Amino acid sequence: MQIVTYNEILTSLCDNFDSLISPKIMSRSNTNVLYLVFKAIAKGYEVINNICVTLSNKFDPEKCSDEDLESVAKLVGTERLSGSASGLYITATNNTGTDITLSTGVYYYSLDTDTKFVFEVLEDTVIRADGGSVSYIAMTEEVGSYSVTAQSSITVESDDEEVPSDLTFSCTDNSSLLGTAAETILEFRKRVNTDPTRQNSVVELETELKNLPYLFDASVRFNNSLQEEVYDGITIPSYYMAIFYSGSPRTEIAEIVAKKSIFPTVATDDSVEVVYTNNVFVDGNYKVNLIPLKKYEFTVEVGYKINTSYISKTSAQTKIKTALQNALNTQVHTDYISESEIYTIIANLNLVGLTLLNVDILVNNVSVDYLNIPKSRIPYLADVTFEELA
Repeated sequence: MQIVTYNEILTSLCDNFDSLISPKIMSRSNTNVLYLVFKAIAKGYEVINNICVTLSNKFDPEKCSDEDLESVAKLVGTERLSGSASGLYITATNNTGTDITLSTGVYYYSLDTDTKFVFEVLEDTVIRADGGSVSYIAMTEEVGSYSVTAQSSITVESDDEEVPSDLTFSCTDNSSLLGTAAETILEFRKRVNTDPTRQNSVVELETELKNLPYLFDASVRFNNSLQEEVYDGITIPSYYMAIFYSGSPRTEIAEIVAKKSIFPTVATDDSVEVVYTNNVFVDGNYKVNLIPLKKYEFTVEVGYKINTSYISKTSAQTKIKTALQNALNTQVHTDYISESEIYTIIANLNLVGLTLLNVDILVNNVSVDYLNIPKSRIPYLADVTFEELA
């Protein structure tokens, strides 16, 4: 349907009537009772048409209002992504001659008065003497990008537990752990229109986990068949879930999973267990295993021609390598990476004097046309090599 104005409707009614009484025509005057009747009909038709147009667009994610888009998204089992917080690798090191226990609890490092990086120790952790260490990913409490440089000594505090004074805490540069902004309305509308996944408990769980500020990304693989399946080397028994994450896991996740679908979860050698305590369960709790998203390692080979009168080889190669690593090394899963994406990243640098001639993606030193990354992994650009072509 389309919007039709009052004047268009009235003109159409009068012209049609004129065709019936031709060669005579109806007087378009407010002293003509019949013309006044047609004006009333046109106004009523306009109101009805506008209502129909509004309702027809209300549930169309391409044309509906921003407010209605939220409702439409819920009908198809998704919601607007609220972005993620920034992360920071914090390492606790024991340089004393005796073991030290870091107690279960919530700890934080204050970047400034307004910004804290928070991590949760899920169980009492013994840090061995003479250089033993343990690392955690701490996340900001706010969504957004918060940069921290590498520091050999930082102060970690806790409101609940006493922090052992003999532990030394340090952090690394967090340029690869910066948070993401909330999804814009335009991005949200595009995703609702193009995303083929639709409402079910697994999709809803995945979306809710992604919206947790302390997780960069999350994905759920559910085996709803009667046979076990092997996915990226992980065996998933019948009616089990494999939950993958990147970020800082917290106990709250177990309750969120329990609200959506109570299925057993797959445990691996590096998975983290979080527990939801509730008397409705036979053992009084529901255990959820969270599997870290592993890296999908690849390299890129760039073929180029350069005029060193405008830019040096070292400068060009450094800028290209930095741009590719910043764009491709994220904590968020992506299904595909193609050569065209890499071309675009380099082209956007606008390096005067450099002509990009070829790009190759290599996995295990074998050239591939594109990367098809499993849901259990995140991309990791290990290296960029260069070849100057004649």
